[in-house]
Amino acid sequence: MTGHNQRPLVLVAEDEVDVAELLRFRLRGSGYLTAVANDGLAALNAAFESRPDLVILDLMMSKLHGLEVCRLLKSSPVTRHIPILILSALSAPADKLTGFGRGADDYLTKPFEVAELLARVDSLLHRNHAHHH
Repeated sequence: MTGHNQRPLVLVAEDEVDVAELLRFRLRGSGYLTAVANDGLAALNAAFESRPDLVILDLMMSKLHGLEVCRLLKSSPVTRHIPILILSALSAPADKLTGFGRGADDYLTKPFEVAELLARVDSLLHRNHAHHH
């Protein structure tokens, strides 16, 4: 976990470049450091490499599906503590249940309100921080 002097790093795993850019811009505006991965494999590699404080994860990505990324991150001792917020156009209750079943900490459907997403990111980071101290 990052120290108090460091800003939390949020990894945005999103294959739609405009959505990824919007998220990056708004997260940075809220004081977060950001990294962006445009496919599932890049997201997995980035998470293991940079150990972000939180991952915003799209599901429908090339190379590796978001659910598989989620499962792999949550099954590794190195990354399983990292909160994962799934952000997906898949809005059926069954999709959400599958996401939570793979270890997701939160699930937000597209289209989404940026303010709500930022509030959820904030909540997950605070919950995780309190849990680790």
